[in-house]
Amino acid sequence: MIELEVRNMKANKTDQKLDLELEPGKIAQTGTSPKPRRFKLRYTDFAIEKFTSDFINEKGKTQYRKYTPFDISKDTKLKGLRLCQYEESKEKYFVLQIWYQGKSLKITIGKFIPGIFGTRECEEKVYKIAKEHQNDKGLWVQNPIPTIHDQENETKSSIVEESYKLKVNSVIERLCKANFPRAKKEGRLSATSISTHCLHLIGRNWRTRHLIFVDDYLGHGLVKFKPNYHKRTAKPVDWNDLFSKFPKGHGIIKDKKFNPNNERSVYDSDLGNETIDNLTPGLIKRFIENKERGFGTKKNMLETFKTLWSFALDKGLLGDSPPANPTREIVFKKPEVARSPGTRYNDLRFSDQELKTIYSTLIKLSDKYPFQAEALLFMLCTGRRAEETCKLRKSNINKAKTLITLPASITKARKVEYVDVTPPVAFVLKQLDKHLADKHQGYRFVDWMFPTTRINKERLHEDKYVRSDSCRVKELRGCWNAVLKETGIVGVPKMLRKTFSSIAKLELGTTSKARVLTGHEQDATLDIHYDKSTEQQRKQYANQVSRNFKFEKASNE
Repeated sequence: MIELEVRNMKANKTDQKLDLELEPGKIAQTGTSPKPRRFKLRYTDFAIEKFTSDFINEKGKTQYRKYTPFDISKDTKLKGLRLCQYEESKEKYFVLQIWYQGKSLKITIGKFIPGIFGTRECEEKVYKIAKEHQNDKGLWVQNPIPTIHDQENETKSSIVEESYKLKVNSVIERLCKANFPRAKKEGRLSATSISTHCLHLIGRNWRTRHLIFVDDYLGHGLVKFKPNYHKRTAKPVDWNDLFSKFPKGHGIIKDKKFNPNNERSVYDSDLGNETIDNLTPGLIKRFIENKERGFGTKKNMLETFKTLWSFALDKGLLGDSPPANPTREIVFKKPEVARSPGTRYNDLRFSDQELKTIYSTLIKLSDKYPFQAEALLFMLCTGRRAEETCKLRKSNINKAKTLITLPASITKARKVEYVDVTPPVAFVLKQLDKHLADKHQGYRFVDWMFPTTRINKERLHEDKYVRSDSCRVKELRGCWNAVLKETGIVGVPKMLRKTFSSIAKLELGTTSKARVLTGHEQDATLDIHYDKSTEQQRKQYANQVSRNFKFEKASNE
């Protein structure tokens, strides 16, 4: 009994020492608490690019560099791989920690450069090092550091020579991973340009069916990945995953609608096996002309090769003494007679009577095609491009509703432009307000000036969703086809811009004055350079031209 009391007294003292006060629903832990799980970084280029270290060690002190382990299986050669980031420069390096002869060694594998040296390149280098310095059991039997240093010294003398012996396909992969940077300015290409380049570089195939092309708020294109439910393939993690799923020659679609000409991309062709420095004007031109293609398609394909070459040059993949740009010597002559069906409208304009008919028909179709009809009306009385019109936001209209600002992110020239709210434009805005006050009240929270009717109404409360590309009108084909069917008029929407430009030039007298309203990019002529327009002059021009687009009487008939 005495022994039992002594034990109880010792237990009570222990409890007091540990300060164990049980709360309802909790289990007492008399032992030491488990260590918190150490953070591990996902081994993907995307995760590495977005990651920034806190530079705080386990003791809570700031350090000038920090090693972050990757979430990698211990059974691979990548065991011990970490990401090292420096606080001052924010530069990131792949570092492999190994045990050799009872000592811990850190080996720098390479600097992380998006699109140039990422997870794939790091993995290849680590596996090569391990193969040369490990035994069959995976133990390090030779110090790899001296070998790496020797290799680096040997490489430095021939790095320029070797850098441009990359295959075209390798450069294509790097261009994709680098998110298609612009050649002459900071930032990325537009989503439309990236989409076109991807079509020619990696093809009309299952690869491109996994991609979504969108513009950010600055007008820079972004490539996002999506699952392909038709093919039943999961959403790719990154570009490496996409190319591993569909390597060279795989995933080509033989579809009469999507790929009517049975096109093969550069990546899937023999040209992809050529080294980038071996590209010649002859090789490129023969590739473009190996099938019967229209003039516009040839121009787009040539522009794609220009983008690829500029990227290789900018990233130092062509050496310090790069070969001459092979694309400069290639010229495609414009045919006397256009073959493409769409080109027959290039020189056509609508007559005054046709404009009146289109105007009144669009108003009649407004209930059936809300926002599409108004977008076409806006194009008719402003001469703006369809791509610019569809990307306008309500926030681009000033409070007085006298001026609409087109941000540089949506204009072709990548500069801020303006549309003055003339009576015809005011009528369009009035029509939009009518829709929002009547059948589409929920759309008041959507920031787009011309929202799509295919909006998911259950997500209208989500701020991110109502600002996304999913909520805007992207094409006007349905409404325009209805106009053609109803009126019997022959034409395409771009003729609205051409007609407006012609009327503006005739009304104002000079091309430069018309450019103030339409945002056209023209050659360096005298009237462009010396006819500078102030804000007051622009408003004067806009109101002067708008008199030709007052069709209210026609719409009421």
